[in-house]
Amino acid sequence: MEGRNLAMAGGLSRRDLVRLTALGLGSIALPLARLAPTVADSIYIEVFPTSPLVINPFSDPLPIPGALAPVPRSAVDAWAIRPGPGAGQQSAASGTHQLWPSALGYPDPLVYRLKLQVGQHSFTSSPVLPIDANGRPTVSFDAAGKLYPAGATRTLPPSTIYGYNGKLDQPVRFLGTRINAEYGKPCLVRFENDLAANPLGLDRQDFGSPERDGLGFLTHLHNGHTAPESDGNPHYRPEGYLAGQWVDNLYLNWEAGGDDREKQSFFWFHDHRMDHTGSNVYKGMVGLYPIYDPKGDLDNGDETKGLRLPGVRHDNGDGSFAVA
Repeated sequence: MEGRNLAMAGGLSRRDLVRLTALGLGSIALPLARLAPTVADSIYIEVFPTSPLVINPFSDPLPIPGALAPVPRSAVDAWAIRPGPGAGQQSAASGTHQLWPSALGYPDPLVYRLKLQVGQHSFTSSPVLPIDANGRPTVSFDAAGKLYPAGATRTLPPSTIYGYNGKLDQPVRFLGTRINAEYGKPCLVRFENDLAANPLGLDRQDFGSPERDGLGFLTHLHNGHTAPESDGNPHYRPEGYLAGQWVDNLYLNWEAGGDDREKQSFFWFHDHRMDHTGSNVYKGMVGLYPIYDPKGDLDNGDETKGLRLPGVRHDNGDGSFAVA
């Protein structure tokens, strides 16, 4: 009723308001600044609306990260501290894995390496319109202090992000990376904190955990059945892992209790630093971890078998695989 009353008060019928909302701003030919005030005010009626307003939302291609390749065994063997079940092989804090895959009759894990790095990302290529707390066009300034009049559309500069960068010779991206996993085939991910390095001198901005150059990270595989030392539980290690430190998170890809009914399919990993989970996730510390079920070809990424979920699988020959 509130939306209907506000719409009517602004001179816009409820039917027109619903039609405009369904079409989306991107389908309206004129920029918001050139719409009639009654139309603009009737669309953006919430308190403290998001500013700046994206004029053509959802017009950029959706980024779909490709599957990350594991580190070749020869390269892993050359690491100063190799992954393994022994003391001091789990993290820079001399941690130890409670359960190595061999205890379950599983093979040694595929090993992945992800650095946490500072970079830039453009979240939209659309022009934007600065608006005030009431949703009306307002003046704005750029980084040099130049004034732009109300109604002037702008182009957003790239945002500074913290990302899981799976391709160490390429810029940091959002979403950071994707690891395709399978039940019964463990993965081990070495996360390394390289956030102190900022070769481009980027403004780290005013969100993310407060240590800045010593930013502590703590990666959590969301909804995974994972041992405490690899789980990213903020109470397990509140300070996280600081600049220059590393941790091996071992994902057994084992269904809870060995019960097939406990299997799930789409996980994601994100920062879980105590008191700063939200801000660090907003900063870009997220990645994808879909997990497939090869048992009986139920869901192995091949749409011609099992549940016939959409996907065409390609095995890469290094233990990893892609699903497109």
